[in-house]
Amino acid sequence: MIIAALSYTFDHHDKRALLPIGIGLLFTAFADRGVSLRRRITSMAGSALAITIGTAIGGLVSDNQVLHVVVGGVAGLACGLAGVAGISSMTAGVLGLVAFTIFSGSPIDLLNWRTNALLILLGASIMIASVLVEFGVRAALRRLPDSDNELVPDSLWTRSKVHLHWGDPIILHSLRLAVVMMIATMLEEVLTFPHSYWIPMTVAWISRPDRDGTVEKVTLRVAGTLVGVAVAGSLIGITPATSTESIIMIAIAAYVVLAFLVPNYAIAVAGITVFGFFLFHVVGFPIDGSIKARVASTFIAAALVLVAVHIGRQPERAGDTQIS
Repeated sequence: MIIAALSYTFDHHDKRALLPIGIGLLFTAFADRGVSLRRRITSMAGSALAITIGTAIGGLVSDNQVLHVVVGGVAGLACGLAGVAGISSMTAGVLGLVAFTIFSGSPIDLLNWRTNALLILLGASIMIASVLVEFGVRAALRRLPDSDNELVPDSLWTRSKVHLHWGDPIILHSLRLAVVMMIATMLEEVLTFPHSYWIPMTVAWISRPDRDGTVEKVTLRVAGTLVGVAVAGSLIGITPATSTESIIMIAIAAYVVLAFLVPNYAIAVAGITVFGFFLFHVVGFPIDGSIKARVASTFIAAALVLVAVHIGRQPERAGDTQIS
């Protein structure tokens, strides 16, 4: 699906469209959870909406440094608070915040904010359509998955109201995330090395409500990033890395991400790092200097998050999510 969509886009449209379409495809696939058609489509649609909004807002504030920092903090607060509604909403919040950081800080010449948002939505819609086709085929073959044992979630208000007090770990996490996102975005604006948007983007990926979960994510994120940049840098450096080869590598990296997102987060991070490198490469952004910059940005973001997570009450470890 990813190879087909990206190949068609590259052959028939502005290659800059590959970035939002690729992100829309992969991020929506991240959110695919549950067994029943209704549960899977609902989860994916929620994340599709979040990344579309994040992309649009990011593009709108990208040229104003002060607004970029302020809105970055507001986005961190809002996306952190999404976690009160459950894991699917937390996933949508993380993905929306990551999309915001990419499209508000990417160093390459992007399409306008409206076009990027529509292309994100297009990529997400293609991924959702693939699930509908899958269920159509399953229904024709009479091999629908058994969803009888799938728990029916409580209402949005029932899930949210238990968290609506100042001592709740998700509320505290949201406040910390807002502050750290503002600091990370300020650093992005001040630092001059390429891809400094990687700092707030990494903060968005690894921040969690609990200390133990955050330390674990930080460790795995750093390890996965080091492996990913080594693999991507080596492949691009020693091979021609033509457009066709790059699109194939993007698809392989996406498969690695989705296959290892739950069982081995470090491998998934390596995959998404390779995905990002080749996606930027095929769009036309050179990697000269970006390897060291991304490693440095990862360590800066890790330090910010590790300091922040020690502020405030420390709750019991929260249940794992698949992407935060």
